[in-house]
Amino acid sequence: MKYYVKISCLIVLLMVVFLLLITGCKNNKEPNENGKSKPNIILFVADDHGMDALGCYGNLVIQTPNLDKLAAEGTRFTNAYCTSASAASRSVILSGKYGHATGSYGHVHEYHHFSTFDDVKSLPVLLEENGYLTARIGKYHVAPEKVYHFQEELKANPRNTYEMAEKCADVLKSDKPFFLYFCTDDPHREKSTDPSRWDTPNSVGNKPEGFPGVKTTVYDPKDVMVPYFLPDTKQSREEIAQYYQSISRIDQGFGKLMEMLKARGKDKNTIVLYISDNGMAFPEAKNNGMNLGLNCLASLKTHLNRKKEM
Repeated sequence: MKYYVKISCLIVLLMVVFLLLITGCKNNKEPNENGKSKPNIILFVADDHGMDALGCYGNLVIQTPNLDKLAAEGTRFTNAYCTSASAASRSVILSGKYGHATGSYGHVHEYHHFSTFDDVKSLPVLLEENGYLTARIGKYHVAPEKVYHFQEELKANPRNTYEMAEKCADVLKSDKPFFLYFCTDDPHREKSTDPSRWDTPNSVGNKPEGFPGVKTTVYDPKDVMVPYFLPDTKQSREEIAQYYQSISRIDQGFGKLMEMLKARGKDKNTIVLYISDNGMAFPEAKNNGMNLGLNCLASLKTHLNRKKEM
């Protein structure tokens, strides 16, 4: 039996910060006290990806071979929870503190205007102070910028993780240890596909013409797995099929990023963490107290991993 750790997302973050900061060297060519180079880190955050929709979590329909491989080679977390949804969750991911301790109670955009206190030190700031190149791409959704400062901001379509991966090439080539914060818009819902029809499935960012570099994976609604708390109806199945398609697109971009990392010879010295800000954006899930809204998927692979059997 594989060894699966049960832990909260907050503790996962603190573990990663600890691993990075104890090395205490200024670049990844200098040995730390153990004679090893300082590890890079890739923090890959999906948007509204629930535990229901990954092969490694028991879904027999969805095609996610690259994310399944990460879980198989690293550690799959089965009891990781977010403390809130969306922007408030992202502030926790990057600060390591609960929202009530930082002032990040909700969204930062439009009329909400929630913002983290100026005296909070975030993960990218701490890593920059310890000699890291810090870069972000995709969804940001936190404020203010001076608290969550990254040295580089990369631009790409946040619905196309393959394109996003290609834009990260220079970061992966860095002579300094790097922290790459890679955040997709998938599988977050898109604006209503057809407001005049309540039963039209949301596109979840999918497009009929697809995306450059991505092989579109289409799912038959009759094949999808409907969670226990949703009605097993035509409308539920059609929208879950769109949700699956969006996640398979994430998987291809993640695979491309791992391929690029290996080509640079840095796959053995990089901590890779895949998480979501919260669960699936369906009734009784995201923003609700149900498990698939707060119980988050998380897979972690590091050069320190040791396989265990029990």
